[in-house]
Amino acid sequence: MPVAAPDTQTFAFLVQPTGRFRLLHWDTVATPHAALRADVVRLVDITTQLTMWVDDDATAFRVQMNAPAVGLLLAYQERVHPYYGDVVFTGSTGAEGGAPHGLTEDQALALLDRCLQRRAQLPRARRH
Repeated sequence: MPVAAPDTQTFAFLVQPTGRFRLLHWDTVATPHAALRADVVRLVDITTQLTMWVDDDATAFRVQMNAPAVGLLLAYQERVHPYYGDVVFTGSTGAEGGAPHGLTEDQALALLDRCLQRRAQLPRARRH
């Protein structure tokens, strides 16, 4: 009896300026342009295995700054630039800078954990 191939689903992690986030199945999205619904996207290297994509037109259209994404980046880098609009995290683009790979389940869950930890550390408004 043949052994079934392991499940190799990959993901993209979409973070919105409002703090909402979603895991997207990379095999159905396939490009950062589709994930962001944007014509012009820009790659931001985070690590050799993690890439962030931003809508390059978001700043020009005065879209809200993405503070949650900036917070996630601070887990990887000391200094970060502000980014605007939705952003999407994927795996690496490979040595040749080709099409990005989706995130593994472990990578996607690590980003989710960091996002949730960040939220838990935010100060809450007092109630009188």
